[in-house]
Amino acid sequence: MSGFLGGGGAGGGGGLNKKQLHAAVRPSRVGSNGILLKESLGEGLQVRFSFVRQDSIYSKSMLVCELEFVSRNEVRDLHMSNVQATGVDIRPFDRIPVLHANQTNTAKMHIDFKGSERKLKFDICTTDRKYPVALTPTPGDLLRSNLVSVAEFESTRKKLTGMQESRFKISNYASTNKVATAVSSCVDVAVLGEADSSPGTFRMAATLRHDKEQQVLIVVEESKSGGGMDVTVNCDDMLFLGRLEDFLKKKLKK
Repeated sequence: MSGFLGGGGAGGGGGLNKKQLHAAVRPSRVGSNGILLKESLGEGLQVRFSFVRQDSIYSKSMLVCELEFVSRNEVRDLHMSNVQATGVDIRPFDRIPVLHANQTNTAKMHIDFKGSERKLKFDICTTDRKYPVALTPTPGDLLRSNLVSVAEFESTRKKLTGMQESRFKISNYASTNKVATAVSSCVDVAVLGEADSSPGTFRMAATLRHDKEQQVLIVVEESKSGGGMDVTVNCDDMLFLGRLEDFLKKKLKK
């Protein structure tokens, strides 16, 4: 079933010019996530992190990182200090005056990693303790979904060839739908509505978050050589293309 709304088939091209999301895949609102500070190392304080897929109130080039704090004991004056982040712009999370025992509280950091998987090191502090932690984004976190029409997608893709294109094959998924869902869970992309001329092919579009002129396109389709699926990545930035390809291979071949 087509993901486009309105008339115009492949011959007329009407549907191809509409900017629509795919009906079968709903990307996650959260990127990479996990435990930033283990309870055993935080003397009862645990901190989880999630890169949230939304624009920062400070700048669209900034990632939003949500921190969740929970503690077995009451702690006071939770804040950041000793930030080590060469080449990174950061808005620290707001101080939390008190976190009661077994209470959960959340706070947000805003970080511009400048398009690189730089490691951000800092201390999470209370009134009398400090705990060193490190936070690193994945290539998928460094993207910003970009909704375009299939016609625009294909036009841009034709310009990104040679060293700006990479393709690999995977065989551990039952359908292109399953692959597209897996890709969208680890990469911030817009999954475009399907074209009537190529049902079953998934097109995903994004830009680098720190530079909206840098396009990233991903296509998932049945392998032309038979057996398995082809994943093709096109990107303006050839260095980032290599890192994104390695990241996707690792994620998809698990």
